[in-house]
Amino acid sequence: MSDLKFSLLWALTGLFLALFAFVFNYNLHPVSIPFYEVLAGPAMLAIMPFSEETPFWPKLGIFLLGQYLFYFAVIFAFKKFKK
Repeated sequence: MSDLKFSLLWALTGLFLALFAFVFNYNLHPVSIPFYEVLAGPAMLAIMPFSEETPFWPKLGIFLLGQYLFYFAVIFAFKKFKK
């Protein structure tokens, strides 16, 4: 499996983890997920420049895209440096 395909597939795992954590916290469960800020940190950095007035759905798309791109870049770079 190529490094690109490997990175794309594993970045989906990071995306689904952040999506799960977001849905869990969005539904206001009384228990907080440990290390939520670390898990969804790249996504939160991606939406940081946007204000509260930004509509929900575009902001969620940016949240997920930022998470996916960060995980992809880190995994791809790690695989390249490992070789």
